Amino acid sequence: MNLLNNKKSEILTISIIVVLIVLSIIVLGEWFANFNAKECRSDSQCPSDNYCGSDFSCHPVPTIEKTIIENNLVIPSIIIGIAIVIAAMILKSGKIFTRKNEHQETIPEETQKDTLKLP
Repeated sequence: MNLLNNKKSEILTISIIVVLIVLSIIVLGEWFANFNAKECRSDSQCPSDNYCGSDFSCHPVPTIEKTIIENNLVIPSIIIGIAIVIAAMILKSGKIFTRKNEHQETIPEETQKDTLKLP
């Protein structure tokens, strides 16, 4: 305990305490200065057309412009409807699918009669 009883230890202790007090005053002073430098803390502290930003200052609200595109789909739907009607007519008439195969061999009538005779 000899260290705490001499004059050098008292000066060292006092100087450390003084440095800590000065640093705490500086830190609190900076904090208080920054706290008061804030223009706003919430949107209610700004005018009606502004908002409170992350830098604690009021900024104007940006306006977002919408581009409205209206599509007129009447003409494409008419074209598709006509195509469906034509396809139905073609399928019902059957003209496309009843082509005769040119490579198909025809059986003479005489042989057909022979094969169809019953005993």
